[in-house]
Amino acid sequence: MKLSWKREMLGVAVLAALAAVAIHYYPVLPARMPSHFDIHGRANDWTGKNTFFLMWGAYLIVPYLLITFLPFIDPLKDKIMPKFKVLLLLRDILLVVFAVLFLLSINAGVEGKFNSDWFGIAIGLFLKALGNYMPKFPQNWFIGIKTPWTISSETVWKKTHILGGWMYTSLGVLTVVFAVFKLGIAIPTLLVLPVTAIAVIYSFFLYKKTGGAAAAKGANS
Repeated sequence: MKLSWKREMLGVAVLAALAAVAIHYYPVLPARMPSHFDIHGRANDWTGKNTFFLMWGAYLIVPYLLITFLPFIDPLKDKIMPKFKVLLLLRDILLVVFAVLFLLSINAGVEGKFNSDWFGIAIGLFLKALGNYMPKFPQNWFIGIKTPWTISSETVWKKTHILGGWMYTSLGVLTVVFAVFKLGIAIPTLLVLPVTAIAVIYSFFLYKKTGGAAAAKGANS
């Protein structure tokens, strides 16, 4: 699959719109912008305004470029290309989520407080989208649950990402519920690490169960 200008219009439009927002708000924002917040949305660390915008420019542009172009140099490129549009869709969703967080951060500079409820909703929706598309991820070296066992066996990769998809989807829904009912997102956030650990451990035992080296043939076929 090749990149097309028509396919990239959404991402370019979002980045252009965010650049316009940054230019509009730059003169009215304080010289020091909040860069970190406690669980109640109160700022507890600050950075210079120029650093703030440079930092957010990197957050928005770098992941967009990496997800767009890394597949073309991935050793598993032949497996990625038939499902490249899945990665591009995930890239666009990630860009929209980062755009929301960027706007919330600008609003925090004006209001003096970060809206943690909307932050939780945005993160929860991203986790749900990640979980939804995770089972469709092609085997690759840079996105997904990458362990020695998922990379070595296509069967282990697929089954691990199906399990991971269910868990991340559930975690995303839980995060949104906590945010909507103003319960905070500390608990859902803390669950990200054990959920990921479960998927990693599962891939190890599944690899052993399917015969180890014999299962690896799927990755080379």
